[in-house]
Amino acid sequence: MPESIRIAVEERSQTAEVRRVARTMAESAGLDETQTERVAIVATEACTNLLKHASGGEILVRTTGTDDPNGVSELEILVLDQGPGMANPQQCLRDGFSTGGSPGQGLGAIVRLSAESDLYSDVARGTALLARWPAGSNGNGHSNGKKLRIGAVNVSKPGQEVCGDSWGAEQIEGVCVILVADGLGHGLEAQAASLEAVRMLHSNPNLGPAELLERTHQALRSTRGAAVSVARIDLERGVLTFAGVGNVSAQIYSGARASQHLVSVNGTAGHQVHRIREFSYPWPDDGMLVMHSDGLSTNTGLEKHSGLALHDPSLIAGVLYRDFTRRNDDATVVVAKAP
Repeated sequence: MPESIRIAVEERSQTAEVRRVARTMAESAGLDETQTERVAIVATEACTNLLKHASGGEILVRTTGTDDPNGVSELEILVLDQGPGMANPQQCLRDGFSTGGSPGQGLGAIVRLSAESDLYSDVARGTALLARWPAGSNGNGHSNGKKLRIGAVNVSKPGQEVCGDSWGAEQIEGVCVILVADGLGHGLEAQAASLEAVRMLHSNPNLGPAELLERTHQALRSTRGAAVSVARIDLERGVLTFAGVGNVSAQIYSGARASQHLVSVNGTAGHQVHRIREFSYPWPDDGMLVMHSDGLSTNTGLEKHSGLALHDPSLIAGVLYRDFTRRNDDATVVVAKAP
């Protein structure tokens, strides 16, 4: 299961915590000593920028773990703020450019020290920065044209040590299956239910969404239960099939344009499900799938974020989390799109 840690950055003393967490997670992801040191420097620079230019924000550190659908363990740092955005983000990335009287090395250093990076800024909403290090990578990326790139944010309710939401993905021979589960309530018992749903996906990757959801419903009977949605994207046929129980939302985009809300039925997997139904939808050539738990509001979407659809799926997930999280629940958002 991918691991995410959220740290609010509101004062300088929190920089040490961010650096420690980033270093520890880099080591757990299998990054070598040089990469781990780069991660620690990026974490420090990111905190400095948040405090100097946005009066604070939050940093999400994520490791994909060994079940990464892209086949490579990696570490990501997402830096999110709602301060004054950048009118010209590319200009701000150049070393020597500064709006705060500093040497202007921060953003440029982050880009140089990352294997992959992405930046999105809106003068009305704030800035989001992604830095990534695939373990064992030469920094040239690891996308496969027959696979979707998948990015996610998965964070616990403030005050909880674990997240009751879980998600997983399987990609086999031109087919991508994504499952998002929201365990009933919060804490360890909610997490146990959602993790069991993800285990069912990994144990049965070739099942259609309805049959997988039916088996998940039976497997969750000894747990609290969960809202669960399953999307299966056949890239060769251009078809997405979907089955959902409860309030995990899903939406297909064609580029930046929302084309289809996916239909779930009422109920709770593991407890009460009246009838599991499977629906089919066309998958466009430029398709993007967004799935999220009810830790994000019902109006979550890209429509008011000009140009965001062009960015890395992890960065898209981070911006949607930042702008639509309820802040009083576990929150998960998963974004899948072509490389």
